[in-house]
Amino acid sequence: MKPFIQKFGITIYLLILMLHLFAQLLGYTSIQYGSKLVLLPLLMLFFYVQPFFDSAANTKYLILVGLFGSFLGDAFLLSDALFIPGMIAFMTTHIFNILFFSKIYSLKQPKSTAFKVSSSLLIFFCWFIYFQLKTAIGPLIYPILVYMALICLAALMAIHVSNNKPTKMIANLFWIPGMLFFIASDTVLAFNKFSWSTQSPIENIGLVTMATYGIAQLLLVKGFQLYFTKEEQSV
Repeated sequence: MKPFIQKFGITIYLLILMLHLFAQLLGYTSIQYGSKLVLLPLLMLFFYVQPFFDSAANTKYLILVGLFGSFLGDAFLLSDALFIPGMIAFMTTHIFNILFFSKIYSLKQPKSTAFKVSSSLLIFFCWFIYFQLKTAIGPLIYPILVYMALICLAALMAIHVSNNKPTKMIANLFWIPGMLFFIASDTVLAFNKFSWSTQSPIENIGLVTMATYGIAQLLLVKGFQLYFTKEEQSV
């Protein structure tokens, strides 16, 4: 079973993601919900069965806990009434990703120009979202600001580790794009829920949200897999 998941886990994930998107497009709610709840456990299993897992550093558990947080978030967000628990669950994902990135390349290390420029851009982004949504969101704006700060910090940490030569390629190809897709997905979700609740300017907005989210998680996990594989080979 392990070799099969190692070899075909990503392919199966992509097929289930496409099944989910088609079910969402065609209105097959039960398939849509069921397929969504399979995605993160599959990525967790793919990561767990990798050859490096038994000998890898304990930072591997940060990844699994973060992915489990995303799974809980997916489950909670199936109901509009559980939006806050869902957001908190995804906060744990970003917290554990931040911890992981900080373990492999401390924030005490020199900051690159890309990090400094990105910091300014993300601060402006948070400011823009705040002023666009604060009236529509109401009191929820404060926990949402905390969430925004966490996801932006996780993105900045991904940019920071790209300044570390051993992780530069992985960060540039997987972690940074993954975090940007995550931010894009959450931004569209927030506008759709709070600002575009009556009429969305984007047709089939749910497809955009889930496609970007699914790609984000895949890129991040693939990057984690490559990082630990490289670490094992260097021992």
